[in-house]
Amino acid sequence: MSVIIAALLLAAGNPCEGSTTRDVEQCLATDLARADAELNRYYAAGTKRLTEQKDTAALAKLRTAERAWIAYRDAECDAVYESWSQGTIRGAMNLGCRIALTKARTATIWRNWLTYADSTPAILPEPRNDE
Repeated sequence: MSVIIAALLLAAGNPCEGSTTRDVEQCLATDLARADAELNRYYAAGTKRLTEQKDTAALAKLRTAERAWIAYRDAECDAVYESWSQGTIRGAMNLGCRIALTKARTATIWRNWLTYADSTPAILPEPRNDE
């Protein structure tokens, strides 16, 4: 079954391969940890910018949005897991979902909170999306 999992993940742009389902899931968990760390770094930079600008209204809205996004990500990826619940691929599909959504959220935070409308350089570089 791990050959099928690897083929599906490679088709989705994820380079994790392994001889067992567990190997693939461990690789994906490592990728998710990296994506989460990157998201946290970008989110912290965005909240720092708003704090320094004393934009408490936008800061409160960003925090509300982040909590809502976390709930969305969890519900969406739990639904993906449930959809694949009859197979061993369920864990890999759930992790792949979380990685993709986390990278997309990082890009959104960068675009909305770490860039400027003029030629001022962005606070952090544009995040990479390996997918």
